[in-house]
Amino acid sequence: MVSSRESRLQSKLDLRDFKLKALLDVTRAINSQSSEDDLLNQYSNALHNYLGIGRIVLYALDLDGAFWRLIVANGVSGFIPETQSVEFFEKLNSGGISLAGSDGVNDHVFDVVVPVSQNDEVIAFVLAGDVEENARGMSPVVKHLNFLQTLTNILVVALRNKELVDENIRQEGLKRELELAREMQNMLVPGSWPIDEHIDVSGYYQPHHQIGGDYYDCFKIGDDRVVICMADVSGKGIGAAILMSNFQANVRAIFEGDSGDLIYKVKTLNKRVMDSAQGEKYITFFVAVFNRKNRRVEYVNCGHNPPLWIDDKKESSLLELGSVGLGMFEELPTVQSGIFNALPGSSLICYTDGLVEQENSKEVPFGMARLEKIVRGGDSMSLDKMHEEMVLELQTFRGKIPPLDDTALLSCRFK
Repeated sequence: MVSSRESRLQSKLDLRDFKLKALLDVTRAINSQSSEDDLLNQYSNALHNYLGIGRIVLYALDLDGAFWRLIVANGVSGFIPETQSVEFFEKLNSGGISLAGSDGVNDHVFDVVVPVSQNDEVIAFVLAGDVEENARGMSPVVKHLNFLQTLTNILVVALRNKELVDENIRQEGLKRELELAREMQNMLVPGSWPIDEHIDVSGYYQPHHQIGGDYYDCFKIGDDRVVICMADVSGKGIGAAILMSNFQANVRAIFEGDSGDLIYKVKTLNKRVMDSAQGEKYITFFVAVFNRKNRRVEYVNCGHNPPLWIDDKKESSLLELGSVGLGMFEELPTVQSGIFNALPGSSLICYTDGLVEQENSKEVPFGMARLEKIVRGGDSMSLDKMHEEMVLELQTFRGKIPPLDDTALLSCRFK
């Protein structure tokens, strides 16, 4: 016959074996990368079925420390908030384990509030109560408090580590996306310029810390014409870079292979942008075609910052004729082109908004007047040197104010 002492001893051994098995099962589940739901089910079943801890609410601290997130809510009825403010548990915990009293969640009463720590930082709170609220003898929650705390610690740390891994994967994905976008953006910048006795060309590009979609180009079509263009896509990131890369290919294909006039080509480009972006993004675009034989330039400005034109008599103007940005409408409402003579000594300066719209600490934009002053004072400089002067002036002007956007320049001198 088994004595009561032996029976109690056997019960203790069985309980110890169960606790070890529960810890082992949860650890194995963590190592096998089980889903969060599986882990939480194992945790809840262990506490409810074997220890008699039937009412469990578990909140874990968000990785950013901004709020408490509900992880488990078993054995309770009614509404349990999905999140709690950071200050919520301050009234329940003051440096250790404290009785919840009547301060339960949603008027639920819990026997204890158990803080769970990692590296001396509280990362979770367990609000626990027995299956039988009026159970005789020592409460299972109190009796198995150390095990409850240990098992919860293992669970919450595992979930946080999984979140950190997922976040690291997401960050690596974003990093790779930015690298791809930068590579694509660099491909949009020409590595060389047409060598021509009638025109000198130079470009400058300084990317912003975000990936945008600035683009400029200058290329010959046939024996007598040179295309000069600059564009800027709305938005940032890989999507903007892909759209602009596709746009660059379309510009080259349409101007090199299509026999239509300039306005027809612009309308074709608008359709291509609309087909690609589906109205979610648009592109501002300036394009000019220089005819080497008669020295005429025809241009269309599709919502882009108007380039600065300084003729051979040093009279300046802004090239504004054109249309709205490409991709804003299925069909462009109106399109106009401008025509002028490009005689020796005249200059064309194209730029993006990262230059003239950059503000200083007094919220004053860099503006066209400063740009024109540098161009007029740079007649004796090379185009590359003139760009350096513009960038230096821009950096001095903005001081400690961060760059507004990418800075792109494309300058042409006719000779």
